[in-house]
Amino acid sequence: MLALFYFAIPVGSGLGYITGGETARISGHWQWGLRITPILGIVAILLLLTVVRDPIRGEREGGVHLTSTTWSYDIKELLKNSSFMLSTAGFTCVAFVTGALAWWAPTYLELGFKLLPYGANVDPDDVAYKFGLIGMASGLIGVPLGSTIAQKLRTYWQQADPLICAVGLLISAPLLFFAMITANTNPTLCYTLVFFGQLSLNLNWAIVADILLYVVIPTRRSTAEAFQILIAHALGDAGSPYLIGLISEGLKSSFLSDLAVGEQSSVHDNQNVAVEFRSLQYAMFLTMFVEVLGALFFFLTALHIQKDKALVDLAIAGGSLSDSVCICNDPVNSELQNDTNTILEFNRHQVEPSD
Repeated sequence: MLALFYFAIPVGSGLGYITGGETARISGHWQWGLRITPILGIVAILLLLTVVRDPIRGEREGGVHLTSTTWSYDIKELLKNSSFMLSTAGFTCVAFVTGALAWWAPTYLELGFKLLPYGANVDPDDVAYKFGLIGMASGLIGVPLGSTIAQKLRTYWQQADPLICAVGLLISAPLLFFAMITANTNPTLCYTLVFFGQLSLNLNWAIVADILLYVVIPTRRSTAEAFQILIAHALGDAGSPYLIGLISEGLKSSFLSDLAVGEQSSVHDNQNVAVEFRSLQYAMFLTMFVEVLGALFFFLTALHIQKDKALVDLAIAGGSLSDSVCICNDPVNSELQNDTNTILEFNRHQVEPSD
């Protein structure tokens, strides 16, 4: 179900390019590409009010006995939750790359294609349309693929979730790098690399949400989700387009002087396109470094996730604080215990008569 829910981000982003562009083209006014958004938003609000049911926290897991704590206490506990904080940092890197690609990739591809021999015939709307299709397809395949792989490997390897996220980012980085350097030479290869690069990136969405659900107790999950969304967007896709544009603008002057001396191009427009393309290319390379950084955060998450998940399972089962401390302080249990053994041990203590 999480995979189905997280179709919304990559698939919705791709649909945005297609719907917005086609609406503007049909109406003849670009403003209608934006005016359609509130209409869809109203439909979403009506569905939320009439269809969605707000369940009791922990109802499915049997954690209804847990009581809510203050918001400040929840934040303090979340800051001490290593798996949550590290996975949030990794997810922020994913959002950074996603936001940068969504904003700049169509422009970058258009500039690269204009440098080809038939570049004068490049249609910006066609580039955006194809990029939207790629985004939709990569989301439709990547999100459930990541969830499926995680479900298969999780039964054998309890650290599988963050490791899949890390490997996905490490695969995506070189694919997007080669997509960046082939945009002005081979459009078909470039589109193919962008597709597989985004597919690898999209492996993360449902898995990160699943990690949050099992390393945070039910009564604290809404706060954790809000905190994660705030951090991921504020430090990720909210600022990455601006940062990429700022770096690109800063590089333009130096590349312009290099082109003027080295090429002596007689076509001023082509020279400007080459400058814009090269400066944006170098700026976009930053996203590959951010992907590697995100992979590092997920690798670190794998070191803590088994312990944090066991603590949540114990809390849901009704374990005491002393039981939790035992799990944290015993290095053997921290590495080797599984959820079933934790709950069985707790139940055994419950049936033993007290002195």
